[in-house]
Amino acid sequence: FTPTTTTTTPTIAAIIVTVCPTMKGLVHRVGLRAELSLHQGPLLVRAATAGGLPLSRRRHQARLTSTSTSSSTPDVAKSEVPRAPLASTPSVVGPQPTAAQENSQKERRTPYCLDLPGLIEVLKQELPAQPVRGAPINEEVKERVSEVLRNTKLNPKEWKQHAVFRHGRYTRNIVGYSPGQFVALLLCWERGQQSPIHDHTGAHCFVKMLQGRLKEEQFAWTDDGRANPQAINVGFMETSVPAANVGFAHDDTGLHRISNPDLEEAAVSLHIYSPPFEDCQVFPPTGAEPKRVPMVSINALGYKALQPPSNGPPPSSVRDLCETLKSIGGSFTTASPTEPDPNVVLDALTRTELSAMEWATLASPAYFSEFHVGKNLIRTDEHFSVMVFCWGPGQTVPAHHIGRDRFEWVKVLHGDLKFQEHSQGLFLSEVEATTNLSEGSSSYRCECSARLHSYENASLEKPAVSVHVFSPPLTQFTFRSKNGLIRQDVPMLLGSIHGGGTLLPNVPKTEAISPQPEKQAAANTLSDAATQASADSTAAEMATRGAEVSGTPPDPVRSLLRTTGRKYLSFRGLTNILDEEMHDPNFTDEAAMSLLKKAVFNAEEWRALLDNASDDEGPGPQTVTLRQCDDYSMTLSFWDNRKQASFSGEPGCKSFTLVLEGELEERTYAIDVEEVNGHVRNGHAGVHHSPAQRQRKLLRVTTLKEDSVAFSAGYEEQQLRCESDAPAVSLSIFFKSK
Repeated sequence: FTPTTTTTTPTIAAIIVTVCPTMKGLVHRVGLRAELSLHQGPLLVRAATAGGLPLSRRRHQARLTSTSTSSSTPDVAKSEVPRAPLASTPSVVGPQPTAAQENSQKERRTPYCLDLPGLIEVLKQELPAQPVRGAPINEEVKERVSEVLRNTKLNPKEWKQHAVFRHGRYTRNIVGYSPGQFVALLLCWERGQQSPIHDHTGAHCFVKMLQGRLKEEQFAWTDDGRANPQAINVGFMETSVPAANVGFAHDDTGLHRISNPDLEEAAVSLHIYSPPFEDCQVFPPTGAEPKRVPMVSINALGYKALQPPSNGPPPSSVRDLCETLKSIGGSFTTASPTEPDPNVVLDALTRTELSAMEWATLASPAYFSEFHVGKNLIRTDEHFSVMVFCWGPGQTVPAHHIGRDRFEWVKVLHGDLKFQEHSQGLFLSEVEATTNLSEGSSSYRCECSARLHSYENASLEKPAVSVHVFSPPLTQFTFRSKNGLIRQDVPMLLGSIHGGGTLLPNVPKTEAISPQPEKQAAANTLSDAATQASADSTAAEMATRGAEVSGTPPDPVRSLLRTTGRKYLSFRGLTNILDEEMHDPNFTDEAAMSLLKKAVFNAEEWRALLDNASDDEGPGPQTVTLRQCDDYSMTLSFWDNRKQASFSGEPGCKSFTLVLEGELEERTYAIDVEEVNGHVRNGHAGVHHSPAQRQRKLLRVTTLKEDSVAFSAGYEEQQLRCESDAPAVSLSIFFKSK
């Protein structure tokens, strides 16, 4: 993928449009297929003609946007102009194109980050590896991270899984963590909720709006370290306003209070704190003396009890466990992926304890939520997935299945758990049996795990920590609730350990920030100095050894075949997987189907790409070619009402179509293509034939709803049609015969 260079020379397509405007629709299609491609770095899409979207395309785009999962921003009164907060960062202004460039082509960038693990990886590179608490504002870091956040368009289907709302107050939910470096929290604000006036304990604080809007009031410090009751600045951060959806705060700029001023819409914001902090100062609005309050839920419960023993031989670490599982999985053959010996895995898990580094990395106070059990996926490959659970007092993992053929091993590292089996039923059921899992115990289950079961922290006063291993791998739970089934992915809070599906900018690590002498005394404000020292040493070790807790899986597609869970991808990430897997003889139709079924793409990405789709008034959909190579081609299509297209292929050619939005009708025909002038006319997938050149028989008619995948192979013709009044978007991949 080599980036194309901008040129002032008009394209052939542009010249033909100038000479013959009546050929515009045809030239749009030809020009786009010749010029659109994927590139390293920001995805660059070029259209062959100048100008904005025609009225019909703008109308379609508006209809698509109205169906977005993201909530829209409420109307603002005419007298109220949206303003960025005082410390918010300006929007990015790239190189300005010349007039000739504007007339010949249109450029649009996709975001750097389309998923949470990808964003965490970028932040690891952009933020100082060992930031010092109380250091002054680093303007270079501030601008770089702000630019990353401006270019971030997270998938609502991903982040909404971690959004927890409460009527009494706003909530804080961890979505990413790098020990000693930063923590990423999702803050959820119901209508009218607000924070107290507070400081940030000497940390750099970045804010990215994901939904709705927030009001920021800034307050000045008084000479005696209190808050001036009168706000000195008031601003708004708004999701829908590019120049005002990223903000920044630091103690050097004063104190602040955040609130959701909207009475109709909840707000969601992503906050990055570097370095992480576990408490802060809260200031009464009257100007009275501040008090220090904890920002994590287990501080008052004795976090020191979670520290590893200092005497005795060092046990095997979780990293060692992951290496052992990798070795066990490596002994399986492709032809015979047998079940692992449960006792071998149990022995490895029994020897496992968290090392000092892993306590800070995998079980720090940041992972404990007051609303639910904190789950962190730390390894997944073709054969195993490994998770660490952090339990608050009395917390439960709701009733769920893991599958009849799946093993689960559990080691309780701290505290006591209860394993509860439920009676079979269509909905919620009674607990039939309870097994106590005491601290230090290890167990495994298979047959009983096919039944509905749940876990619970047996203590109402103390936290607990446990390690869970699944085979085949599991990365998503399906919980039973009064409202039906709830599917929840287990996040990789430490980032995309295995690279994920997102290409990341190649940027160097930044140096640590040096504190001002007068602020050196405030460098450590955590409640437990030993914990902070452990976290800092962890950050240093991770900076030198790399952030991976385990190795890279050998085959992402075969892993998807056996894994229960979804994979958040960009289109570029999908092409990276396909480019690698096309040369693997084990890449089957089943693997391709599984990949598309489990892939979750970001609507922000495909809508940005479709802004550049050809405005073809013909019977077919408007298309954007995302990839064209010897092995396959990949096309993004926009379908308006009554648009249709037919695709046919020769033996060995196959096509997959994933419906991203809306629904399509699929008709599949068996065709017999006649020879014309001594050769077959359907030379490759995607060629259209007239009725005179083929005979066909209807095989099936299917309605393809959102997220469904259609498959067609051999001498079959696939006809897709949009019968609904609402538009649809699809992704099609054509694999060519070898």
